[in-house]
Amino acid sequence: MNVKVEPRVPRGMRDILPQDLIRRQYVMDVIRGVFEEFGFEPLQTPTIEMTETLTGKYGPDAERLIYHAFYGDEAGDELSLRYDLSVPLCRVVAMYPDLVKPFKRYQIAPVWRADRPQKGRYREFYQCDADTVGSEGMLADAETINVIYEILLRLGFRDFVVNINDRKVLRGVGQLAGVPKDLLGGLYRAIDKLPKIGLERVERELQLVGLPEAEVAALQRTARLYLQGRFDLGDLEARARENGVPPAVARRAIAPLRELLGHVDRQAIEPDRVQEVAVDLVSQVATALRAAYVEQVAMIPTEAIARLLALLHISGDNRAILAGLREQLADYPVGLEGIAELEEIVRYLDALEIPERYCQVDFAMVRGLEYYTGPIYETVVKEPAIGSITGGGRYDGLVGMFTDRSYPATGTTIGIERIIVVMEELGMFPPQVGTTTTDVLMTRFSEEWVDESLKAATMLRKAGLNTEFFLDDASLGNQIRYALKRGIPYVVILGPDEQAAGQLTVKNLAANEQRTVTRERAASLIREWEG
Repeated sequence: MNVKVEPRVPRGMRDILPQDLIRRQYVMDVIRGVFEEFGFEPLQTPTIEMTETLTGKYGPDAERLIYHAFYGDEAGDELSLRYDLSVPLCRVVAMYPDLVKPFKRYQIAPVWRADRPQKGRYREFYQCDADTVGSEGMLADAETINVIYEILLRLGFRDFVVNINDRKVLRGVGQLAGVPKDLLGGLYRAIDKLPKIGLERVERELQLVGLPEAEVAALQRTARLYLQGRFDLGDLEARARENGVPPAVARRAIAPLRELLGHVDRQAIEPDRVQEVAVDLVSQVATALRAAYVEQVAMIPTEAIARLLALLHISGDNRAILAGLREQLADYPVGLEGIAELEEIVRYLDALEIPERYCQVDFAMVRGLEYYTGPIYETVVKEPAIGSITGGGRYDGLVGMFTDRSYPATGTTIGIERIIVVMEELGMFPPQVGTTTTDVLMTRFSEEWVDESLKAATMLRKAGLNTEFFLDDASLGNQIRYALKRGIPYVVILGPDEQAAGQLTVKNLAANEQRTVTRERAASLIREWEG
């Protein structure tokens, strides 16, 4: 007996059906056109790379998301699905040293990451990358930002901003704060949240940096369970200890946390915000937590947090922000080097006549991948709140991980998945981007007229119209209903009357208009209707 297999796809993967793929191809065509307009040329690399090619490039958090591949009966870890398109590019540059430099390439291809699926984020998704290898100057970075700007404008975006920063500025900020090297990651993650959570919450996040993550998470889990109604407030300390909060920590943190929880209306919290509220409440007892760990772990000193907060208050236009940073980081050469790079980029963007409202210096913005070495950029839209839709930066040291000779490199990835989500939500696709690639349905009036109808379909195709021939025997009404369901805009009919007169009947379904014309006139009539 045949066993039926349940039709399904792995979590985080999905099928892309024709009408969705047509829209996707429209976006890709716009992106590809801009890439080529700026002199970038296409490149293709294998879906599967050697694992050693990918590891050691992204950082431990990212590398946990790499998919490994094997064949046969034995699992191995020598092969992996590509995580992005930048590292394979660097491998290509190392393998083909005679490539003319600067080497400007684009690649539009799928990548795989075992990340947590959410709106606009999948485990298999396309990246659209444009990179320049072999150019040291900031003009390459400015051109990359110009590419981003042009793509988004042509897709219809108007309310977006490309945030620009420099990893060297971030290093200078860390030096100014006097933060130990092993706490810099926590510092960067905290200040990166500034646009989302504001200064007050960033201060609390900074206070938590260095504290044992597992124990802080245990306290957050306890708060979440209370908010979900799993126990009463009087049992808070006992439940915290059950969840792994050490007694010494519980003694200091439970009292202020209980007071905060006592003022929360649990019924008013939306289910998808419970974890967010729990994390925020625990951050509000950061002072008590720091007191519990003061002699056990390294933390960001209170005075360093104060210096950082003063720095984060710098505001104004791009030049004002850079001037304020230059004043604050005057004693830190690496920070000044980053500021000089940003100043050069801003000057080029002015020359390119890109309005400043679309490109802004944001020294709190942090790109996650470890291989960035200089300028970094990330694009966000105001609505809907979906995160960044492009991201990139300079990675001068990455090619050198494959060869004795390294090359400077910079580039961006265009987040096509999120761009499509935004365009669909805001109704941004042009009317001409339909649900089908077919222009015309050539009907089958009867078996007697199939041969002549096939000749008519061929004539329409030669005129440049995508023409589908209806294959099965069906009533004319059913054939027209089929065209309507498919979104095919025009129907052509050849019956005995049309055959006798050497004509075709052409129906414009959207306009509910019908005309009978000579066969030679049919294609031009459809072109006129198309406008």
